[in-house]
Amino acid sequence: MTTKNSFSTETILPIVVILLSVLNISNHVHNLISISILNSLIGIIGSVLFFLKKANAVKLIYIWIIVQIVIIDPFFDLSQGLSFKLGFTLGLNNGDIGLNINVLAILMLGGVKILETASLVGKRLTLKKFRDGTLEDILPISGTITERISLENEKNWILVTLDGAFDYKTQKIHKVLIKRKDDKSIKLKEKNQITFLRLVLDEDDLINLSNKSKFPFIDWIICEKPSKQEPIL
Repeated sequence: MTTKNSFSTETILPIVVILLSVLNISNHVHNLISISILNSLIGIIGSVLFFLKKANAVKLIYIWIIVQIVIIDPFFDLSQGLSFKLGFTLGLNNGDIGLNINVLAILMLGGVKILETASLVGKRLTLKKFRDGTLEDILPISGTITERISLENEKNWILVTLDGAFDYKTQKIHKVLIKRKDDKSIKLKEKNQITFLRLVLDEDDLINLSNKSKFPFIDWIICEKPSKQEPIL
């Protein structure tokens, strides 16, 4: 059971990166040996790697964005094809210098978190006890990240398919939803990440995610990358 339209949402930024990079290369066709063209290639490579689900894809796209934020006219401008600048100009004896912030690049940074979460699909993690509660006899339990979803307009929830089902009241739980308590992206190599844990009581509910109450919050938990010795059930 999967949700709708997640693929298109996650691919918006990589597609934009490719289009703007190609536009920038076309604008510099007479000067292909430049830092600006190099940044275009970084963006294109990062986007292609994202579609291929390869490592470091999101890091390359992040670099592509971050170097565009500060523009110093006429010396430093790595904006790709399009930019929306806010700043001021300093009048000096040897000419004017413009100090600007590329607002378009800052807006694109918001899409990086989506890519970070989407890139986790297919990876494994372990859910561990954060405090004594209703699941202390069940945790730790491992599973595979199946999908990034939006739950009642809250972005970047992660759907996890568990290695083995557990009993909750009268139901078997095969899937859970998690999201970091601090709203940051989950990092598999990071320790002690506190996350919300919601249960998928009925997988048919994953078709319509507009009602959060269908996925009851149970407790906060810790999630991290499984140890190498941990067997798959």
